[in-house]
Amino acid sequence: MRPYRLGLVLGRFQGLHIGHEAIIRRALAVCDRVIVMIGSADKEGTSHDPFPVSLRQKMLQAMFPRLVKSGRVILVPLNDLGVGNVPAWGDYVIENAKKAVGMPECIVFGNEDKCRTWFPNYPEIRYISVDRSNIDVNGTKLRKIILDNEEKAYQGYTPKGLHPFYPQLREILIRTEQSGKESRIEHC
Repeated sequence: MRPYRLGLVLGRFQGLHIGHEAIIRRALAVCDRVIVMIGSADKEGTSHDPFPVSLRQKMLQAMFPRLVKSGRVILVPLNDLGVGNVPAWGDYVIENAKKAVGMPECIVFGNEDKCRTWFPNYPEIRYISVDRSNIDVNGTKLRKIILDNEEKAYQGYTPKGLHPFYPQLREILIRTEQSGKESRIEHC
């Protein structure tokens, strides 16, 4: 029996990597079910948010196929609210989690302590921080690795189930970079 019935993991997953996997696996170790909220679901095609939510969802399903199918991992797209790192954002996250599945009892996150500042209205929620200091990757770094066509490095920073997505991710990043350059030229 796990200590929590329902946990929450929140991320943009704009370059899904082993750090994300570690956070989700930690949540699964302490929670019967885990809501994985895919942030910035309404964003795609920019250098900061290149990948569409449908692709990020497929990649999460590829990481945890049996757990998604069984309902232990629940994938929930979450549009941006546009308020920044404030309690209103936390309220928005919790309300969407409650609508989708129920009230989370804990939130599992990486080293980003800002997460704690989002939820002052929920003192009953427990926080579990996953130390990622030994995992030398983040979404920005991974996107650069893909764009630089360093497939071996990509494979080192991602679970094996995500390796087949490499060509598609690279194509999207190249297209995004090209459209970004074109829009900068148009504005000159």
